[in-house]
Amino acid sequence: MSSSGPNKAPSNGGLGGRRSQAAACWMPRGATPMTRQRGFSLMELMMSMAIATGIFMGMVALFVQQSKVMQEQNELILLNRESRFGLEHLRADLQSLGSNTTPNSAVDPLVCVKPDPVLRILTADIANSHVAAPDLNPHVKPVALTLFGSLDVKTRYKTASIDGNKVVLFDDGTLPLTQDDFEAVFAAGRFLRIASASGQMMFYPITSASQGDRSVTVASAVQRIGNGATCGYSGLGANYDIDVQNFVRYRIAPDERPGAPLVSGKPMQSLLVRERLSTDGVTVLGQLLLVENAVDLQLYDIGMDFDTSPELVKLKVLPLSEDVVQANGEGFLGSTAAAHPEAMRFLTVKLSVRSTWPQRDLLHRARDVSWQPLNTWLLPGENNGAHTVVTAASRVALPTLVSRNL
Repeated sequence: MSSSGPNKAPSNGGLGGRRSQAAACWMPRGATPMTRQRGFSLMELMMSMAIATGIFMGMVALFVQQSKVMQEQNELILLNRESRFGLEHLRADLQSLGSNTTPNSAVDPLVCVKPDPVLRILTADIANSHVAAPDLNPHVKPVALTLFGSLDVKTRYKTASIDGNKVVLFDDGTLPLTQDDFEAVFAAGRFLRIASASGQMMFYPITSASQGDRSVTVASAVQRIGNGATCGYSGLGANYDIDVQNFVRYRIAPDERPGAPLVSGKPMQSLLVRERLSTDGVTVLGQLLLVENAVDLQLYDIGMDFDTSPELVKLKVLPLSEDVVQANGEGFLGSTAAAHPEAMRFLTVKLSVRSTWPQRDLLHRARDVSWQPLNTWLLPGENNGAHTVVTAASRVALPTLVSRNL
């Protein structure tokens, strides 16, 4: 039989080929034929990275700018809070002026024993305040304000007796209970005001106090009525009103604490302080820090009534600190005989506080005159920026002086 006949069985090679073809064509149901995928070129990858970097840098710059704005806003809020905090302390003391005291012992007819020094409710000067870098910050002359009255102790007491320079107090339950508390109230460096029912007043410096016998010792014998004297106490000296009064000074002081910044040995930081003064009105007995980085304290719009008659009002508004105080102590709020603080009816106080750190690229504009706004502050070595200055002001009325109208 011929090998090429029609009944010849297929060869293994033919069967293997058909199986290979079937295996090559078989795939799972629903699958698609595999296609060749193309990747990113190096140029495309670099362009994508450049775009991503640009977006990232833009986000970083925006974040930095927003952080800077928020930091500046927070610092402004802090400066406003600091300035108002210090101003409220001063305002509270100013509002108490004239109450239970003498506006001016030199001209007050109710002060029948004239004390030395003269007691005035407010004295202003420009010799006791500090200005950091005055050459860079010209025309800044902060005033220092010395107040007198019932500033630290508000309680009123009564006398049980007076004998020489010893005043015994009536124990009505309001007296301090311990010796330390007694000495804290009736402290040396303060005045004891002794007032009669008719309104006559005497002021004596306190030298010591004893809780044991409820006594206060003053610097000299209390004057007694008699032998030609119409002023003083009578009888045993019982039932007289007693107040404790003292001097307090507000001023811009140099920061001399350890670690405070110095340039050429001079303090570059200033503080608003409240100082308790001795009976001489000069010696500092204690100092309370109120505000850091305070740079200016000023008075303006001072209302003075120079007509002492009750029927008329001769009000004159003096716009600047220079109108009421001069460097030699003269002026209506000075320390000479020309001073008349009792004529005050109102005044406005202004406190300026600078930022701790300079703001980059902030242009410093120095004052040309003292009454210009104070917006920036400059310290040595900070030519690429300046400190922001925030100012707070408050009007203070003095109604107790209207009722006296000396």
